[in-house]
Amino acid sequence: MITSNDLDNIWKTFIYSGGSEFEFLRLDSGISIPEINIGLNSKHNRCLLLELPKNHNVDFQTTIKQNLTLSFFYDTDYIVLELTESVYCDLFNDLIISIYQKIYLMSDVDEYSKIFIRMFYKWSEFFIEEKTDKLSQGMIKGLFGELFVLKNLILETNSSHLNDVLNSWKGPFDEGQDFILNKKNIEVKCKNLSTLNIKISSEYQLESEDGKVLELLVLSLENNPIDGQPLSLLLAEVKELVINKLGDYSIILEALSQKNITQHNIFQYDNFRFQVLEQIIYNCNEDFPKLLNSNTPKEINNIKYTLGLSHLNEFILSIKKFDE
Repeated sequence: MITSNDLDNIWKTFIYSGGSEFEFLRLDSGISIPEINIGLNSKHNRCLLLELPKNHNVDFQTTIKQNLTLSFFYDTDYIVLELTESVYCDLFNDLIISIYQKIYLMSDVDEYSKIFIRMFYKWSEFFIEEKTDKLSQGMIKGLFGELFVLKNLILETNSSHLNDVLNSWKGPFDEGQDFILNKKNIEVKCKNLSTLNIKISSEYQLESEDGKVLELLVLSLENNPIDGQPLSLLLAEVKELVINKLGDYSIILEALSQKNITQHNIFQYDNFRFQVLEQIIYNCNEDFPKLLNSNTPKEINNIKYTLGLSHLNEFILSIKKFDE
């Protein structure tokens, strides 16, 4: 399977000679059924080219997005996806890999050409860089904790269910619990190792869903500029796992975009480095002490409260230490 390193090596050795509008080569050694190529155009921009059978035209207009363009060349029957801003080269590699994994075994030209076009529109929003205020260290810490949990869920999941697990990550969307899985929901809280309390931000955060287990997963993290890991490096590890298991990496990009984090600006948070020391999972069903919308008077709302973890030992499902 094609990797980012494979693409980087190809791009490094590719030289545009100026002999034609496009100069390209086959993305693999003939494994894929569609003719999928990468190369450079006369503007020296990187391109992904899908060769269609002769005289098999597709019905769409040239689309120019910020930093990406999609065109169809009737004289050669090429659908061309062009990167117009070089700072997005790494993300463009991810898009190439994602498209390749989707269509390389397809033989129906109508099907794989439509998927190629749809994925352009889906991914084009990730190539838009908007100026936003930087997130606080606390918010980055919370995202780090959720992404750490997602990584472990990915490791435990086979390829056939991977996208379901990726879609279960709801934390960045501020909807209910942080993970909404088929058989259970997970609420993730991050704290320092010495802290004995966690904050619950609403009367809905620990609300159980009928027929499903609700777990409170508490991660103890420490700020560690030497041995700690930045969010960008954790994301790179997650991306590698997703791609190797043939998952849809755009699902994660979409989630991060809810907090205005992209693969391009994530590095501005590299000064925040975290080390995971301990994970404790609590069973939040039945007798777990919690204030809920269903057990408080209707006149009371917008509840915020603190849970003392030292009083919750009877609800512990598992403890895992990472510093040993």
